[in-house]
Amino acid sequence: MIPSWRQRQIRVRGTAFAGPKLVRSLTPGHVRVILRVACAAVLVAVLTQTRADPDLFGHVRFGRDIVAARSARLVDQYSFTSDRRWINHEWASEVVMYGAYNAFGPVGLIALKLSLLTLMMGAVALAIRQPHLTDIGRDFLLALAVICTFPQTNSVRPQLFSLALFAALLLVLLAARRNRRVLLCAIPIMAVWVNVHGGWVVGAGTLTVWTALGLGSDRPLGERLAAVGVAAVAVAVTLLNPYGLELWRFLEQTVAFGRENIADWQSVVQDHVLFGLWGLVAAVATVALVVSITRRTVDVQRLAVVLMFGVASFRVSRLLSFFVLSVAMGLAPEIALIFRRRAPVRRGSAAVPWVPAAVLLLALVLIGTGVRASARNISCIRFEDGLFPEPQAAGILTGARGRMLTYFDYGEYAIWHLSPDLLVSIDGRRETAYSDEVVERQFRFYTDPADRRKIVNELKPDYIWMPSSLNVTQDLAADGWKPIYTGPRSVILSRNTLPVPPYHLNASRRCFPGP
Repeated sequence: MIPSWRQRQIRVRGTAFAGPKLVRSLTPGHVRVILRVACAAVLVAVLTQTRADPDLFGHVRFGRDIVAARSARLVDQYSFTSDRRWINHEWASEVVMYGAYNAFGPVGLIALKLSLLTLMMGAVALAIRQPHLTDIGRDFLLALAVICTFPQTNSVRPQLFSLALFAALLLVLLAARRNRRVLLCAIPIMAVWVNVHGGWVVGAGTLTVWTALGLGSDRPLGERLAAVGVAAVAVAVTLLNPYGLELWRFLEQTVAFGRENIADWQSVVQDHVLFGLWGLVAAVATVALVVSITRRTVDVQRLAVVLMFGVASFRVSRLLSFFVLSVAMGLAPEIALIFRRRAPVRRGSAAVPWVPAAVLLLALVLIGTGVRASARNISCIRFEDGLFPEPQAAGILTGARGRMLTYFDYGEYAIWHLSPDLLVSIDGRRETAYSDEVVERQFRFYTDPADRRKIVNELKPDYIWMPSSLNVTQDLAADGWKPIYTGPRSVILSRNTLPVPPYHLNASRRCFPGP
């Protein structure tokens, strides 16, 4: 039967008023879900924002070389000063990074980063499943993990593998208390970790401390001895790498405090943002510790791991993310007590009618903004102008051959764009390919005017590529070196007199691989 005009009019009116009625029917639970979706959209937009690390060029290039050679034991072909057998302890992560880039370009690298962060946050989410932890407490811990690890996770680098594997190892150690067989998962974790990043020593140290303190627990003796055996096997399997015991010796000689020439190895005090994040995490850990002492529920194993990384990350900023994860995952029971559930208080006040509509509108704006930003971020690994030379600079040296005395942060950028025609004097591989003497000589060139001419005479470079801000750049001009390129951030000098091309500002954003 065909509806009458009056029936159609009633249906239209009902549809017109369905929207406001739906908004008014939103419950507090609906509001929380909507706001979480909006926050998730913003979070994805933040996580997809990726910057180009100076070492990213080398990681992808070296991964390509490993695939081509079908071996991780490569002979250096990029530097004229490397004097140490190249121990590439990140070889597997570089192969994965090259595979992602070769298949999908920068989008593949960003997707790889997001995948590793998803694994890390998934482990955190599983570890903080506490019966008395409120939604606010759970959101707080997840936000703490995301925000305080961001300085180390906003670029694509092998350290991301360490963060994901460290979170997985902590989850295994915590879960093994309920099911001891879970501890066996520590063995494959360490077997993978040793081949993707040198941070595996952090996992080995955590596993050792946790197991040693577990010997004093009240668990059955057989269970404690089994834990020692699993930990021993997990550490032993780190010998399953292309270099065997030589990798252990290498890390013993090179992994230490006091590497002040590397920003990541400086104290958090040197950076006010990192120091602020460290202080926030330390404050959360302190409150949780006070709660555990008050309730006499101090867990020695969890507390020892937190204190270990609290002290270590204060001295070495690159360990801050491990400190964050140890607090969020290890102290979740104590933090759950802080955010423990309380019975809801019913109030007789009437709900404000426009609040649901305002919340929905805010959520839609946040979701739209987040989606738009994510779509823009997913295709570009951004250059930070302060870290890289101008895009025109590399073009000046295209086709040039010989040796180039290179600034440390420019090394792998130069390798990507100019090798094998130009060999560099230093790059981000640092102690994996260069002795301490070579590295110190390079830094003396920047800072010690008295050694400048001696070092140049020793290295006999054909070109020198340095930041414009270094005093040595001006001193070289006095020594007879001629600028063949001059920009606001870098200068290229040569012994030969060549016309200096003008610098043209490139206003468009730069994305990896550049130039």
